[in-house]
Amino acid sequence: MEEDWAGQEEQEEEEAQAEYEEEEDILDVGDEVETNDRDALLMRFCPHDSSMLYPQEDKRNRMLQYACRLCRYTEAAPDQPLIYRNELKKEVGNVLHTVPSAISDDPTLARSQNAKCQNCNRNEAVFFQSDIAQADSLALIFVCCNCDHKWVN
Repeated sequence: MEEDWAGQEEQEEEEAQAEYEEEEDILDVGDEVETNDRDALLMRFCPHDSSMLYPQEDKRNRMLQYACRLCRYTEAAPDQPLIYRNELKKEVGNVLHTVPSAISDDPTLARSQNAKCQNCNRNEAVFFQSDIAQADSLALIFVCCNCDHKWVN
């Protein structure tokens, strides 16, 4: 009796496995796109200790490579040597159009009596260093207290 019962269980398991293998995957669309997984990976991992590989310069060959920080494993980077792209949304150009005209009324700004306005020939102007300007530029922005004319010095 037990042998029949065990044989019947094995047969049911085999049938269930066969049905499972025959079922189609619902999410399988059928349009498999062949990609090179090695180049498509955004992060790479060391095959020895599974830690992340970091981009590094091979100074002798002037090539980009990925290196493990725990062991000495390195691998060559794919043909595309781009690691990071910093896209600036705002163009750094003429910052004078961003300065409001009423800034000359601000009592907290420094005032100069020696800055001659080219527009009205008066000498009083407020000045400040813009935070929008290039970081390496030490130019000051002047705004005339009389006519609100703006210039960079």
